[in-house]
This record gives sequence, structure tokens and C-alpha cells, in this order.
Amino acid sequence: MNNDDFTKQVTAKLDELARHHRNKAVVMNNVLDRIQDRPTSRFSNWKMTGFALAAAITGFVVVPNAFDVSNEAHAPQQVVISPKLSPQMMEDLDMLSVFGEDKNSHGS
Repeated sequence: MNNDDFTKQVTAKLDELARHHRNKAVVMNNVLDRIQDRPTSRFSNWKMTGFALAAAITGFVVVPNAFDVSNEAHAPQQVVISPKLSPQMMEDLDMLSVFGEDKNSHGS
């Protein structure tokens, strides 16, 4: 039995017990009263303010840069040519990439 089947069985059993509970209305009212009495913390207000500020800054930075409104012609594309690495340089780079690893599973 996988986790999803187990969750479905538990949920079905709890639903069945809740349907046949004799004090269902009292339990629901107690739960709703307990949820509504919880005051909101100032920290959650700061989190939402920070999120709104980050969204506003992102809007000011990203939206103007997303649209290209300049009418001038673009410069021709440039091609970067890089020389090939020699086999010795490739081996040196491989050695450097495994230098900080704890396990030696790469051979000699």
C-alpha cells in the first residue's frame, strides 16, 4: 500500500466519523471560534509589506527593460572566437574539478 492509498483511507474514515458525530455543530463552532480569535502578528504584516515592495521594485526594473523602445539600428552581432584547449589543459581542468571532493571514484 503506498502513501496515497493510506491517506485516502484515513481521510475516508475521518469523513465517515465526522458525518455521524453527534456534536458536529458544537465542534465546528468551537473550531471556527478558535480560528477567528487568533490575532495576526505584526511580523506577518511586515512579510506582506516586504513582498509587495519587492514586487514593486521588480516591476520598476524588469518592465521597462522588457520593452525595446529605441528606434536606432542595432550594431552588427559580434562573434567570439576562443581557442581549443589542449589535451593537457583538459586533464588539468579535470584534476582541478575533483580536487575538493572527498570520494575518489574517478580513477587514478
